Amino acid sequence: MHILFFAPYFNQPRGNSTTIKRLVHFLQQQSINASVIPYLEKDNWHQPRADIFHILHATRFLLWAKNNHFILNRPYIVTMGGTDINIDLQQESMDDDMFAFLNDAAYITVFTEDAKEKVLRLSPGWIDKTFVVPQGIWQPWTVSAIEEEMAPRILLPAGLRPVKDVLHVLPALDELIHKYPEMNFTILGANLDHNVYEQVQRKTEQRHWMDYAGVVPYEVMKFWYEQAQMVINTSLSEGQSLALMEAMAVGRPVIARKNEANVQLIDHEQTGWLYETLDEFIEAVDSIVTNAPLREKVVRQAKSWNAEHASPEKEANAYVRLYRSL
Repeated sequence: MHILFFAPYFNQPRGNSTTIKRLVHFLQQQSINASVIPYLEKDNWHQPRADIFHILHATRFLLWAKNNHFILNRPYIVTMGGTDINIDLQQESMDDDMFAFLNDAAYITVFTEDAKEKVLRLSPGWIDKTFVVPQGIWQPWTVSAIEEEMAPRILLPAGLRPVKDVLHVLPALDELIHKYPEMNFTILGANLDHNVYEQVQRKTEQRHWMDYAGVVPYEVMKFWYEQAQMVINTSLSEGQSLALMEAMAVGRPVIARKNEANVQLIDHEQTGWLYETLDEFIEAVDSIVTNAPLREKVVRQAKSWNAEHASPEKEANAYVRLYRSL
């Protein structure tokens, strides 16, 4: 069996490229042949003959397919993550081409139950072919436990674009620096929006404790998780945050903004902290810094949750069942 993936990115350090590399690795362990066309990269990738197409990101792919006159001449599966289902297909009604594209898909997969509900609001008739396949976490390295005193060192892995809202907690951090003068705040991620980048640069220049470190390949994220004492997520919406899941898996406490995906991922003060207001964010930071027994309990439970619910082997098995049914 040969699966041809169409993913927006493969070489660039993005969430999509991390996802596709993980899927290819664990599918090939099950003797499933896999090739990839990263359709938003400029490389001239070879398109082999395949049994099934597996497409990541509905709206981006459909636009690319139209512009390149690509013909879907194999059974295909569509996996929808964050932006396409949470933003692109919610802001306006589907056009006829998008409806036909999703209607003709053999299966639609999403990462969370919330995303499945959004798909079914688009068309209730897709209920029998829409499946939740949670993302797995694949980490070829381990990260040391936090032993030194909390500064705290706060890490925000996110591409610079409006939906990630990376400056959302800055007023709260401006307060916290008076309580924790050794605190630092680092944003990691690709520069995907010029206006957001300019804002981040201005804010960074005004604060000695804030840094934008640019884009970091997944393969060297170990260093950044080692340095971090907590990892945060400020997104207005998410599909399922790999950065949060990675942090939970390696034993870093996480603080996440309350959005539908984060609420499904994190149990407040059980596997992480959730916040809605900036006061709640400040409370979460204080709790992690000052309440070591609670922090250690939450970190332990988060690692256990990941081991049970974010297995890359289970993720690959779920897709293999769909492929074989076709």
